[in-house]
Amino acid sequence: MIIKFSKKFVYVIFSICILNTNIIFSQNIEQQEEIIATEIQNKKDFDTKNKILETDRILQQAIEAYDDNDYETSKQKYNLFLDRLKDLDVDETTVTLLLSDFENIINKIKMLNDVEYEDKNKQKTNKNEIPLEYDEEVLDKWMTVYTTGKGKERVQAALERSGKYSKMIQGVLKEYDIPQELQYLPIIESLFNNNTVSRAKAVGLWQIMAHRGRALGLQINYWIDERKDPVKATRAAAKYLKQLYAMFNDWHLALAAYNRGEYGIIRDLKFSNAPSALEMSKRKAIPKETQNYVPQFIVATTIAKNPQEYGFEDINYQEPEEYDIVLINKVIDLKIIAKCAETTVDVIRELNPALLAWCTPHGYKNFELKLPLGSQGTFLENINKEKDLNPSPGFVRHKVKKGDYIEKLAKKYKTTVKSIKEDNPKLKKQKYLNVNQVLVIRPGRGYFK
Repeated sequence: MIIKFSKKFVYVIFSICILNTNIIFSQNIEQQEEIIATEIQNKKDFDTKNKILETDRILQQAIEAYDDNDYETSKQKYNLFLDRLKDLDVDETTVTLLLSDFENIINKIKMLNDVEYEDKNKQKTNKNEIPLEYDEEVLDKWMTVYTTGKGKERVQAALERSGKYSKMIQGVLKEYDIPQELQYLPIIESLFNNNTVSRAKAVGLWQIMAHRGRALGLQINYWIDERKDPVKATRAAAKYLKQLYAMFNDWHLALAAYNRGEYGIIRDLKFSNAPSALEMSKRKAIPKETQNYVPQFIVATTIAKNPQEYGFEDINYQEPEEYDIVLINKVIDLKIIAKCAETTVDVIRELNPALLAWCTPHGYKNFELKLPLGSQGTFLENINKEKDLNPSPGFVRHKVKKGDYIEKLAKKYKTTVKSIKEDNPKLKKQKYLNVNQVLVIRPGRGYFK
């Protein structure tokens, strides 16, 4: 049986088929477009992540070069880092998040280059005067802590140790044109004990963290830690305090930021909507340690200015540290230095507490070596006669394994326990060796035979 269709019917059926085909084809195109769009976005995200990681690697290379005293490479890598930042895609939200950071950076650059700028949102205060007014109840509490029992003993010891550094600190503060009251800040930071290391690994009189110290120009590496150099650390602290005052235009906030960090205080101010350190403390908007920081400083300063009034009698202030300085551009064994200065290694280490190894730091141009007062001429005369400034047969880096102890290593490397401890000053504070700890050991002559 043959069925005949009219032309019109065939046309309708054909049109329906074409329409369905177009719909299916259109759906396939939309799906393909979605897939392509997803792939493009994934590739974009992948590229962005790679760019971020590469930018971070370049910054880390700049930091590592700086730590190795390769300033030219560090500068090149840092400039490359800035160029890479421009290639990163920054959305509107990210821009808003970063603006305050950029503003802080440019303010610091302005301050360091003596470029005047004005913060219209802040009322000017006297940059050379730190207000000693605060909540009386809080001040009374800390005055009791600092003038009785163990607290008084610690403050007494701090005041006595301060005599060794006060003259130097006063000169640096005057040079940086910031208040002289800041000379008492080490009382609450370190009790003027230059060997103090906090739980957070802050070091020295001013308790400077490693990242902060490097940002302020201090050398911190295997050979040297200038956070323990009283003069250099004081200059770094003065520079940072001046930056903080330039940022906040308020010494109480600057002090709180010295303890908390400037970005932490900025967040706290925004979160609490508080106008001052005292108000932030009342609103519990800052950590407990920072809440106590400003009143502790005020009480320490009040006592230090007139200790007798607060029961501190017979304070035996240490004598100011005096020494000769010789610029060194070579690696010299401390034993040779001590020999040429006609003194001991212990005296050289005491005068140069930043030195961490057995010698002057590698790659450090014009290192300021401190010698006993009056010994410069003798040292220069004797050092010129020395043919070998680093007479050790060399050194090895030993990574501590389970079962290692100092006596065992001394026997292995044909040296002495005393020598190992001298070349690794941190061992003086350790009861046991730590697994994976790296020691630098100068083997005895017999080790290389």
